[in-house]
Amino acid sequence: MKYLIFAALLISSSFCWSQENAVVQDPAAGQILDRVSLKFKVMQSIRTDFELLIEDRKENMKNSSSGHLLMKQKKYKLDAQGSTVFFNGVTMWTYVLANNEVTITQPDQNAVDYSSNPLGFFTTYKNDFKYRYVGQVTKNGVTCHQIDLIPKNLNQPYSRIRVFINMNSDMPEVIISMGKDGIDYTVTLKNTVLNQEIPDAIFTFDPAKYKKPEIIDMRGL
Repeated sequence: MKYLIFAALLISSSFCWSQENAVVQDPAAGQILDRVSLKFKVMQSIRTDFELLIEDRKENMKNSSSGHLLMKQKKYKLDAQGSTVFFNGVTMWTYVLANNEVTITQPDQNAVDYSSNPLGFFTTYKNDFKYRYVGQVTKNGVTCHQIDLIPKNLNQPYSRIRVFINMNSDMPEVIISMGKDGIDYTVTLKNTVLNQEIPDAIFTFDPAKYKKPEIIDMRGL
């Protein structure tokens, strides 16, 4: 589920480490990321469908799935593979349909990861990544900028995040997380709509809408 959430990927996030050593960044990539970052900072909401492709390079295996994401500032609701994740900015509920079970957690707001801020790396990339412009490519019939982001924190489970930014809309089309374990996660965003009205109640799990779900409360543990 953690990597499905990256899909929204996604994907994301503020890690805590020293920034004493200045890194020379690629200005061409920086200008594009600045435009994307501004768009994410001012948008009120986002609705998007996505496809997630998991590729195991060692075993030569692939697995694909699809889902839907709603986001409003730090809140989101993610539907994928028979599970629904609700996050109201403080509390997270993960509901699994097959078990009729919901797990309640409270992500650490001081150590945000993919599971608590999908797509958040578009607003934290200056602190968290080195980045370089690769070139123009076509993805799904759309001309995109390809940018590679390499984490400054070498303890991350991925070696880089590769993003493809629509040249016309300055919105991400495809995001790839390249795992050090040989497993890559590719998220393709589709049918993206910005700034629709979304009521806050959508981002909170309401047990009354489900048939007596089992509740597992992990907060404080």
